[in-house]
Amino acid sequence: MMKTRNARPKDFDFILILTRQNMERIVTKEWNADWEKDIEPNFVNMWKSQGEKKVVEVDNRNVGYFWFERHPEKKEIFINSIQIDEQFQRKGLGTEIVNWLLKEAMNRNLEFVRGVVQKNNVHARKFFEKNKFEFIGVTESGLLVERKVDVK
Repeated sequence: MMKTRNARPKDFDFILILTRQNMERIVTKEWNADWEKDIEPNFVNMWKSQGEKKVVEVDNRNVGYFWFERHPEKKEIFINSIQIDEQFQRKGLGTEIVNWLLKEAMNRNLEFVRGVVQKNNVHARKFFEKNKFEFIGVTESGLLVERKVDVK
């Protein structure tokens, strides 16, 4: 059973390590960038200044996190990152996170949940397709995906 809670400062080491494990190969190749010099400092700065962060726990163990921003002017929740420990992937946690975000958007009268997927991140692309996101455009950092919120 998945539980979510607000991320705390002491969670940051776990978050940074997990992000690197899951993303280093993908982003260093896609952006032709060095993790420690280019990507990590940028991630740390953005983390401190933007959005809401939730840690995902299974049996009181940190197994992932998600990070998002509400943009009422664009009627959207924007996903900065969803990261799940490899051992816990493909068990429905990502879909539970998407459902949480859709419900959050609906409760705030927002119309979309959006995010960006690196072009070469095949797993993430399949994940968003499976969760009924549409690919709606290309940005500097990848493919823009969107799912319209079902209004009750």
